[in-house]
Amino acid sequence: MTTTSLIINILITFGTCQAFFIAYILLKSERTLFKKLFATLLIIEGITLFERLLVETELINSIPHILGISHPISFLKPPLMLFMALAITIQHYRLSKKSYLHFIVFILMLFLNLPFYFLSGAEKLETVAGFMSKIPSYQSFEFYFILSFFAYIGVYIFFSIKKLQQFKNQVTNNVLVNWYYTVLMGYSAFLVLHLIYFTIQPIGQYNFALVNQISMLIMTFIIQSVAYKLIDKSVIFNSKPPNLDDLEKRRKDEKLIINKFETDKIYLDDNLSLKTFSKSVLLPPAYVSEIINQKFNCSFKKLVNQYRLNEAKKIVQKNKDSKLKLIDIAFESGFNNKVSFYRAFKEFEGISPSEYLEKIRNS
Repeated sequence: MTTTSLIINILITFGTCQAFFIAYILLKSERTLFKKLFATLLIIEGITLFERLLVETELINSIPHILGISHPISFLKPPLMLFMALAITIQHYRLSKKSYLHFIVFILMLFLNLPFYFLSGAEKLETVAGFMSKIPSYQSFEFYFILSFFAYIGVYIFFSIKKLQQFKNQVTNNVLVNWYYTVLMGYSAFLVLHLIYFTIQPIGQYNFALVNQISMLIMTFIIQSVAYKLIDKSVIFNSKPPNLDDLEKRRKDEKLIINKFETDKIYLDDNLSLKTFSKSVLLPPAYVSEIINQKFNCSFKKLVNQYRLNEAKKIVQKNKDSKLKLIDIAFESGFNNKVSFYRAFKEFEGISPSEYLEKIRNS
């Protein structure tokens, strides 16, 4: 075994364990539809990686009868990707009876593989070895059959990304949607490169086995990125899609909320709270909080402090040559005490109000 093969096998082993581990974590926590679908996808990837590892290390020679398990279940991945996109963009989304029609291709592939499953262990090993070493030609059926798989998965990824993009046009700061959109875009780029290589393969007489190794390795890295996100921002898996059934009403409500800040300058009220603000716009507090979180990617309190801070900066600019006290600037911009005024400056500007004032005067 070469050093390169050893490294690849170690990474595939790590990716396999990581896939099953993350699936276990997702299923152990609160089981939303997205988590169930994502866990299923990871289990499929884990099985695929595990079978590939057995082939690469030649351990498959001892247990040849499990060969071919990962091939039909790989046709489950495209529908799962689409269902995941729908689960995080449509509130209360559930799989219907029509949804299971997407698994027809998987069932067909399962039946097509039945003859292979009834082969002896030695015959299976010989068949797989011949397939991996064979370079398809433009005249062979296998070439166009594999090409159809690229089209199959490409269609699902296209509609998944399209659905996510439509959602992003309305809600820009949904962490889970943005994360999944990034993952699918990266997967699409990899798929296109893989397709280009496969298409030109008969011309250059390249070995397809090398591509399979690289594919498994890239999939390992994708799984590791998922693991990082799970650990780094586990909150994204608890994100719930907002109700976007009436987009026109939501746009009007967003505009109403923004006007309250931009035009009415409601933030100058030092007793402003989410409850009083919601009353002023005649909307439920939870709904107002949801819109602000999705639109500005922050809480109501943080948004109010941002507007107050911008107001304070404008006052400083206008009165930089006067002896206006900082506490007066705080009260005039809507802050009701000195502590919150200083804390807001430190959070958003990284310096104290006095340092900011000095900076403005010197400039």
